[in-house]
Amino acid sequence: MRKQMWILALAAVMGMNLLTGCSQAEKQAETTTAKQTEAKQDAGTEEKEKETSEAEKVYDSPEMILRYAEVNAEKDERAQASLQFADLIKERTNGRIEIQVFPGAQLGDNKQVFQNLQLGAIDMTNSVPAQYKTMGLDIPYVKVLGIPFLFRDEDHAVKVMHGEFGEQLKSDVTAKSGKVVILDYFVAGARSFFANKPINTIEDFKGLKIRVQQDEVYMDMVKAFGGSPTPMATSELYSALQTGVVDGAENPVKGYYNNKYYEVSPYYAYSRHMIEPTAITISELTWNRLSEEEKEIFRSTAAEVTAEFQKTIREKEAVQIEELKAAGVEMIELKDYDKWVEAAKPLEEKYGAGFEDIIKKIRDTE
Repeated sequence: MRKQMWILALAAVMGMNLLTGCSQAEKQAETTTAKQTEAKQDAGTEEKEKETSEAEKVYDSPEMILRYAEVNAEKDERAQASLQFADLIKERTNGRIEIQVFPGAQLGDNKQVFQNLQLGAIDMTNSVPAQYKTMGLDIPYVKVLGIPFLFRDEDHAVKVMHGEFGEQLKSDVTAKSGKVVILDYFVAGARSFFANKPINTIEDFKGLKIRVQQDEVYMDMVKAFGGSPTPMATSELYSALQTGVVDGAENPVKGYYNNKYYEVSPYYAYSRHMIEPTAITISELTWNRLSEEEKEIFRSTAAEVTAEFQKTIREKEAVQIEELKAAGVEMIELKDYDKWVEAAKPLEEKYGAGFEDIIKKIRDTE
């Protein structure tokens, strides 16, 4: 009997020890698991802190410097938009990317700049799609953008360029050139004629020597109105007007005002013959150097700058017109506007041939 009791007592002690051992093992396992979880959390926190640190890193000096060519003078609204874009990109990349803007055609005229853009010798510029063929990029249908009186007004042009037509052009420019990327579009106002004598009717225009860009549509247009087209660089225009080499030229109000052409050519006739969309353009070689995040920054910033430009240009134009009048400029509304529209129709037939459906879509855009 004693033996049996002794055996039972021994079994009870062993059982208690076993339970104690299990409890200690479980506690140890729980401790190990907790430490592993804590370690993972710490590692995750460190990784997030590292990512945040990289995103918020401020660069003492830029790692990438880009050259932005601008043919307009620095005080021009388009050049100011380019400078604003550069400032925002530097801010939004925390100083990693710096864009140096060269206004006043320092890096060449439109054609030279666009050709260098395709070679990657220049990183960015404001390009005029209607002139792409002249500048070496053959996308036939863009010529319709140069047809006189294509757009009803600036709002219409903005809607077209930010709609189906503009998106298709972005795609085609990249696909067909393999060298250029369009970020966004803006419209710098309607172009009109100015001269050293009043232009009230199309008869007054006949025989005038008119400076135009080196582009066949512009030259054909001046001929259609009865003038004599004289191609020359923008940098030569003021002196050419001053010395009588040309009798006049054409520009939006902002260009006429900012370049002080009114000092030597005090008659501005509202022909509003052309509204010319412009594109913020980047070399594809440069584009491919950017990360996906940086590309999105460039796109969103371009959209923001172009939208603000459209507001600014209207506000400033109203002020500029009043100042031009105060300076003695005669701002003339044409007496026979319909005759100018009629005279330009052969250009639509010539440059719009085969693209009648595109022209209709543009004109039908509301």
